[in-house]
Amino acid sequence: MKVVEKVIKFFAKGLLAFLLLMLLYFVSAIIGSVIPVNTDQPEEGRITIYLRTNGVHTDFVFPSRNEIMDWEELVTPDHTLSKRANFQYISFGWGDLEFYQNTPQWSDLTFPVAVKAIFLPTPSAMHVEFESAIRFNQPTIPVNITKEQYQDLVNFVSESFEKNASGNVIPVEDLHYNQNDAFFHAKRSLNSLYTCNTWVNNGLKNADLRACLWTPFDEGIFYQYR
Repeated sequence: MKVVEKVIKFFAKGLLAFLLLMLLYFVSAIIGSVIPVNTDQPEEGRITIYLRTNGVHTDFVFPSRNEIMDWEELVTPDHTLSKRANFQYISFGWGDLEFYQNTPQWSDLTFPVAVKAIFLPTPSAMHVEFESAIRFNQPTIPVNITKEQYQDLVNFVSESFEKNASGNVIPVEDLHYNQNDAFFHAKRSLNSLYTCNTWVNNGLKNADLRACLWTPFDEGIFYQYR
């Protein structure tokens, strides 16, 4: 019986430690989300970008081309199934490659996939989608920024792609969610402290745009733009 009691106490302490760690994580996320950075913004921003969330994951949405960047010089619609041209916008999201491969819909999410994405160093990917118009069927906010800020965002997103020896992006073969999207190998690895939303928030901070101190969740980003 003493052995059983020791085992029970061991697992009880482990569970308590896990719950305390999770509590600390969520409290830190809340505090980091409500602390703003780069609150003083110039008023002459003439380039409009968009931040979009599906309720969990945040994407950047940019003009497909302007005087600063023609994104087709980096990623082209030739990588999509439709191979169409003349899109007006392009969206970028960063995340765990295996997560993207196994969860095209959030209903497909399984516990092993989530645990592996958060706790193990696995490859990441950029999800790129070409769009004819801004879709407002999901929460989407416009942000007016300066040319300098947009250039910083362009640099941040471009440098997130893994590239081959020739400097070209590397497509993920046979992975698409629709006719107009494609996936590419990316740098870094997703974990509990650096999520898809942390990536977007870091991009905003890198461009001296309003952001939160730290967030693993989309709510932190959108809180700063209410």
